[in-house]
Amino acid sequence: MLRSRKAESLLKRPALRSVKILTRLSNCGSLPLATSFSSADALSEDMRCVVEPKTRPVPHLLSQSSCGSASRVARKLRCLRGKPEVALAFFKDSVALGFRHDHSTYSAIVRILAESHCHKQLVTFFCDLISSGREHGFEVRGLFVALAHQLNDSSLLTCAVDAMIKACTFCLTPEKAVYMFLQLNSSGFIPSAWSCVVLLKFIAKDGDLEIVLAVYDQMKKLGISIAANLSSVVIKALFQAGKLDDALQILEEVKESGLEPSPIIYSVVIEGFCACGRYEAGHAILEETVRNGIDVNVFTYNKVIDGLSEDRKLQEAEKLLKEMIKRGVRPDTFSYGILIRGYCDTGNLIRALDMYEEMVTHSIKPDATIVSFLLHRFCKLGMDFEAIEFFQKFKDSGLHVDEVLYDIIIIAHCKLGRMRDAAELLKEMKSKGLNPDKIHYTNLINGYCRKGEMYNAQKVFADMVKKDIEPDLYTYNVLASGFCRNGFVKEAFDLLDYMLDRGLEPNALTYSVAIDGLCRGGKLKEAEILFKILEERKIAQCAVLFSSMVCGYLESGCTKEAYILFVKFSKQGTLVDEIARCRLINELCRDGDIERASAVFRLIQEMQITPDEPCYYNLIAAYSQVGDMHNAQILFDDFVHQGLSPDVILYTTLIRGYCKANCLQEARELFFQMIQRGTKPDVVAYTVMLDGYLKETLQKRRSDYDEERWKTEVREKYSKLLNSMRDMEVKLDSVCYTALIDWHCKMDDLQDAHKLFDEMIGKGLTPDAYTYTALISGYCNKGNIEKAEGLVEEMLNKGIQPSSLTFSILDRGSLCSKSLQIQ
Repeated sequence: MLRSRKAESLLKRPALRSVKILTRLSNCGSLPLATSFSSADALSEDMRCVVEPKTRPVPHLLSQSSCGSASRVARKLRCLRGKPEVALAFFKDSVALGFRHDHSTYSAIVRILAESHCHKQLVTFFCDLISSGREHGFEVRGLFVALAHQLNDSSLLTCAVDAMIKACTFCLTPEKAVYMFLQLNSSGFIPSAWSCVVLLKFIAKDGDLEIVLAVYDQMKKLGISIAANLSSVVIKALFQAGKLDDALQILEEVKESGLEPSPIIYSVVIEGFCACGRYEAGHAILEETVRNGIDVNVFTYNKVIDGLSEDRKLQEAEKLLKEMIKRGVRPDTFSYGILIRGYCDTGNLIRALDMYEEMVTHSIKPDATIVSFLLHRFCKLGMDFEAIEFFQKFKDSGLHVDEVLYDIIIIAHCKLGRMRDAAELLKEMKSKGLNPDKIHYTNLINGYCRKGEMYNAQKVFADMVKKDIEPDLYTYNVLASGFCRNGFVKEAFDLLDYMLDRGLEPNALTYSVAIDGLCRGGKLKEAEILFKILEERKIAQCAVLFSSMVCGYLESGCTKEAYILFVKFSKQGTLVDEIARCRLINELCRDGDIERASAVFRLIQEMQITPDEPCYYNLIAAYSQVGDMHNAQILFDDFVHQGLSPDVILYTTLIRGYCKANCLQEARELFFQMIQRGTKPDVVAYTVMLDGYLKETLQKRRSDYDEERWKTEVREKYSKLLNSMRDMEVKLDSVCYTALIDWHCKMDDLQDAHKLFDEMIGKGLTPDAYTYTALISGYCNKGNIEKAEGLVEEMLNKGIQPSSLTFSILDRGSLCSKSLQIQ
């Protein structure tokens, strides 16, 4: 028989096994043991070690004077056979009058209830008996011995035993229930398979696998039919303990016993694998089960669909749903809900909506939970209008709308600034008998704060308190933050005082809101004083407060002070949050202080934290801007080494830096490396490369370079780059067209330049001042001042203001033209 190694060892050594289990089960002094065991006892030698205590309590006997009375009561009860209600009332009345029943009277009433098939009353009776037995030391074995003498029908005796086992699961601990089971077994009273299932389920809930397996073994030794339900309980317990192979071995044992495993067992096995995260295995067993012609219910299908969905294998999950329908198993709300949730979680709203429509088409009513998945996804995608429309459609269908859905849509209205609609929804909730909680009120307050309607925010807060809905720290923080953002700093601090009066201590986030509010309100000195006080009280060591003060300095334009504070606390082991450190590096780079920005970056690394992607981006951009491509490349290589994937923006930043530093070879290599690594260049990247090629072209033209060879090389590079754009399906924008037009003008190819200009307009793109200036420059260089002046007039007619560079080029062109005419 399969067991855990520990249980196997115990079962091989009965003495050791009895010590362990007896220690746990012998605390059942309130349930006295049988006084003797006969050779005919059904209990095996091994299990006898489990139930035999070191000392045997003597069962309490009724006084001799009561024997005559007990006989008369027993006879009276026998006269009431067939009248269980009357008999039970008589039995209880006699107890109320002070009569103490013995085995004969107990067995008589049990017989009446069993013969009348009053199972529930019998279970209740045994529950009372177990409780009274704790006080009077009543011996259960004696009762069943007496009952056996009265009953000729073994099925009625089994019914009584089953009721006793059921009562034990209601009134006793698992250990004591097992003890009672073993006590009955020792006297030859064997429960039915159904009762054994009830007992095993009760023990399994306690999570003691050893006892489950030991009792299961004993049931088999007693000849109890190991039905599907019984084996399924053990299999489930093994799966819950993570013993998958052992669970499968039980399944094999059931097959070897000649019993064909029922759908119940297969369902338990499939669900067990899914519960352990082995979704593929669960799916495989499900398919094998179906091939063998065994029916699988929708609940089991849902377990596998849910597992595949959790594993992000949504196509497989959807395929299984379709197979389930083909096999005649009707899906339920949960079947579709799993897939809708999965598609929403992965951002595929369109497919989620398709599943919703399919669900409705199959006349399966969606519930509020499913709709909440869709509404959350709408809102995360910024589709708040669509979320509101979908909510209204669902509400109009007459289906139940719960508090969660109302909360989602209240937030959606708040984000859109539709505060009147949000407030109306709160009233609607109340009219429908739904009680808004502090979450609903807090979200409405947040909406008013974001819109700057602080009077209404305060009004909602007051209404909340009036209705005995206690605001939590989050509510206070939202309102305090709103006051600060909108310049009501005094009101924010009044609110904090009010919070303290109500016995709620501000947390670090509350203080950070106060600091942020003071800084936004232009009261940096007050923020510094508050931070200093918190620092003295050791509260400012918290990263939240530290971050708020750094951001406060940055908000006030005090980048140097923010840097000094960052360095101070970083050396003490406290690091600001991601937003604050990215902001600090960004502001330092914007101020051109790359040295300090790099110092911040190094401090982050020294604390064994990988800098955030924006930190890398900002610093690489700063180095590229000043032409320090050595350090820019080092940072880029470190970025890749950290396992991060550079996107087209980062590649383009570095390529632009190389082009600006006249390192065209490095720029080209990086550009093609980007393509090789699977990052598709966008129109900006191509424009940067075109601009780089133009720079290189002009440099070579000014040098002593063969004109024909120069033109051939230029055309090759130009064609190669344009072909690459077509292959990548990158469409030209107005900036790219401008670069190409400028290229052709500088190549003295005005015909192609103007052709591109017309093509650009034909595609609906509007030339800007730079585009016109490039073309005007080309015509001026060719001496065609009339055409250039015509383009300037066209610019003015279109409302495009020529720049000073445009007029400068035109003036210079005119002077050159006049000079040539004079010559």
